[in-house]
Amino acid sequence: MIQRVAIFFALFQGAVLGGETWSSPESASSGHIAMDRAGSRVYVINPDSNSVSMVDTQSARVLREVQVGQNPGTLAVGAGGRLLYVTSQDSGTLTVLDTQRLSLRATLRVDAEPYGVVASPAGNIAYVASSAAGVIDVIRLFGVKMPNGGVIVARIPVRPKPKGLAISPDGARLYVTHFLTGEVSIIDTGSRRVLKVIQTDADANMSQKIAIHPVNGRAYVPHIRSIVTNPFLLFDTAISPVVSVIDMAKSEHVLPERIQLSLGLTSANLPFDVAFSPDGTTLYSANLGSEDVTVVNIRTGQRAGLIDVGHGPRGIAVSPDGARAYVTNSLSDDVSVLDLRSMTEVNRIPVTRSLLPNEIRKGKVLFFSSRSTALSRDRWMSCASCHFEGEHDGRTWQFTAGPRNTTSLRGAGETRPVHWSADRDEVQDFEFTFRTLQAGSGLIRGREPNAELGAPNAGLSEDLDAMAAFVESLGMKRNPYSAGDSAVQGSIERGRRVFLRSDTGCSGCHRLPNYTDSTTAVSPFMVHNVGTADQPGARLGPAMDKPSLRGVWDTAPYLHDGSAPTLFDVLVTRNSSDRHGRTSHLPPAAISDLIAFLLSL
Repeated sequence: MIQRVAIFFALFQGAVLGGETWSSPESASSGHIAMDRAGSRVYVINPDSNSVSMVDTQSARVLREVQVGQNPGTLAVGAGGRLLYVTSQDSGTLTVLDTQRLSLRATLRVDAEPYGVVASPAGNIAYVASSAAGVIDVIRLFGVKMPNGGVIVARIPVRPKPKGLAISPDGARLYVTHFLTGEVSIIDTGSRRVLKVIQTDADANMSQKIAIHPVNGRAYVPHIRSIVTNPFLLFDTAISPVVSVIDMAKSEHVLPERIQLSLGLTSANLPFDVAFSPDGTTLYSANLGSEDVTVVNIRTGQRAGLIDVGHGPRGIAVSPDGARAYVTNSLSDDVSVLDLRSMTEVNRIPVTRSLLPNEIRKGKVLFFSSRSTALSRDRWMSCASCHFEGEHDGRTWQFTAGPRNTTSLRGAGETRPVHWSADRDEVQDFEFTFRTLQAGSGLIRGREPNAELGAPNAGLSEDLDAMAAFVESLGMKRNPYSAGDSAVQGSIERGRRVFLRSDTGCSGCHRLPNYTDSTTAVSPFMVHNVGTADQPGARLGPAMDKPSLRGVWDTAPYLHDGSAPTLFDVLVTRNSSDRHGRTSHLPPAAISDLIAFLLSL
């Protein structure tokens, strides 16, 4: 369904680099921060400003900030330190900048939701991980025949949601992390095919970085473990932060070397990036949720220190002499400067101004953070542990109410209630989650929340309202399935007509425009027993709220218990009694068209 997209170019602002032999790139892996070889400059992503900032490390000031595409993902330095490659997820672009002035060299259209980017050691090829498309775009850059840009010369299909990228020093191997599984795909860059897929943990989740060690031939993957098999959903047993280790020579996961980041008085939440000391003896993990950096002795695997930083750390870079580290804090819009000898933060450098309204920005910090005791005990969990970027974790959790497949929160402000069981009539009701699952003290001060179903909560705090404002601001992502050639559009239109037909009944419950009969009204909530929750042990049910079908292309698995891996399973395999829409009489072609329409929403 993903269609090949056009490539457009911006004219060079400077000399053409085609035909030169370039040295190895500075960034062997994609990330939110990159440093030049001399350690004199760092380049940082500003996701909420749609920009990149260049910071002088000697003067501790921003030399320049430039706009790129919407919601920039990662960056990498290449071409002998002269070029900076930046992906923008919502724009679907790769921006190429000059590292000296951050002047624009080119903007290229790539596949949907690009995130990781690295360049070949020769500098003439860039690799981009397009998460929504499930491909690695291979882009030939700045050749003699194409001096003003580049062209996608290949698309390498990989497993779903590729995110982090790293390239071996010789450029022969490309390493790809997969966000919801923790798998690592190894690609031979010569043949452009996947050689092997490495499984880290069966419950591995949210892996979007892979970093190559400078000495020991290992690659390190920070991620969490979503332990859904645990029957007791306690704050310290549901989520576990780790760094998995890959033996690059053997292409194997080295389980005995896995680093546990939960050791000590507090845990790490959402390990996002890792960097190493120049001699390779120490690993530094930047933890997005707990808002700190864990210092780990690689030989022993033990914590050697903990350094608090700003809100939302997403990247870390270590200076060539190993004395300093720079951490980009995406939610406080600054860079923390760390003295690695004393293990302290010694400076904060403001790098941008967020484009988010103040209340939404405040709510986003609360959503991602586990640092406050009001939100979580011992920094273990945050809302983002299951709903990263407000989306879903691809997991089905065993709650006392029964099995519950994590849903995306995008569009939740328009389709309340916000639980399968219709027991949360507003986003603020997640105060109960703070106090129970996350074991925090809660954001409400002075009065306990009223646990009676449907009763309003008295004494709601400004913090809780801000968190709800952030969730309700989350719009739908750009849909890669909504566009295509005439054949694709024809299938979507035929599927739309099937969806609206009275003999299928789809639109009776999934009403336009939000494709659900849930509304923002407090009551009555429309719940239905469609035969998917009749199993024993479902305390709340069998009638369920109907999630919106908007964005359903990106929310597999489906149904409240995650028992439908695909939309075909929703319509056919798990719908033999025609209680979840009447589809048994439809021919296969009509089912295919209906799926095409649903994917386009």
